[in-house]
This record gives sequence, structure tokens and C-alpha cells, in this order.
Amino acid sequence: MAQRGWGRHAAPTPWATGLPIAAFFAVLAALADVAFVRAIGVAVGGWWVPANLAVCAGLAPGLWLLRDVPFWRWPGYGVIAGLGAAWVVLGLRGFM
Repeated sequence: MAQRGWGRHAAPTPWATGLPIAAFFAVLAALADVAFVRAIGVAVGGWWVPANLAVCAGLAPGLWLLRDVPFWRWPGYGVIAGLGAAWVVLGLRGFM
């Protein structure tokens, strides 16, 4: 199996700087998604579910590609976590 990383001697993972970046983007993505869903829910009611699925499906390919880029993987991981958290919050709130 091929070695992952950038070159033969990849640098160690910068957890101390990466996790705060991921956390920031997780909060940002969760707040943006909940605000989007609330706006769609007010405008068209239950159509927020397919609209939110379309947003997540549209972001998925780009986020998947970011997972191997040294810096950009952290915002990608954060956005994935934030969208997941937003779906959990929306589910616990009773779908609006």
C-alpha cells in the first residue's frame, strides 16, 4: 500500500493548531446550516430537508478532496463535523 503524506518523510500531524481550526469551522458551518434551514423552513416549510440534503451533497465532493491537503484538511474536517452537528441539532429540535 502506498504511503500517505507529502513525500517520503511526511511531517508529523499538527494537532495543536489543526484542532482549533477544525473547531472554528465546525461552529461556523453548524451556525450557517441552522440559519439556512430556519430561513428555508420559514419560506417553504418542510422543503428544508431536501434543500439541506442538496447543500450537503454539493459540499461532499469538495470536502472529500480536501482530506489529503495538509492545511485544508482541518477546515474540511470541521465543516463535516459542523454539518453533522447541525443535522443532530435540527433532529433534536423536532425538524424545526
